[in-house]
Amino acid sequence: MFGSLSAVLIKCDNFEEMKAFYRDRLNMATVKEGEGWIVLDTGAGGELVLGGDTGGDTMAIAFTGAELGPAREELRDAGPTEVEKHSDMRRFFVKDPDGNTVLIID
Repeated sequence: MFGSLSAVLIKCDNFEEMKAFYRDRLNMATVKEGEGWIVLDTGAGGELVLGGDTGGDTMAIAFTGAELGPAREELRDAGPTEVEKHSDMRRFFVKDPDGNTVLIID
């Protein structure tokens, strides 16, 4: 229903420096890149997204491969956002009990 935890997203105030640190200094391979964002391979089957849409927070985690309808219904009491289209996917945001942003993506 929720898919699997597959990505960590970090909002970047200094995108070029962050990209250089993770890609060049920590040797993380680039999966894809666009204007102001980059997806890096964690080496463990996940992704680190720098400069991605974190829902306004500094950091967010993402579950991918979810069944959005049932997942959103299950999280109804946590106040999920409406499902929206983003790039070639659909997603919604919800906050965990500590206020951290969680993305649920199809």
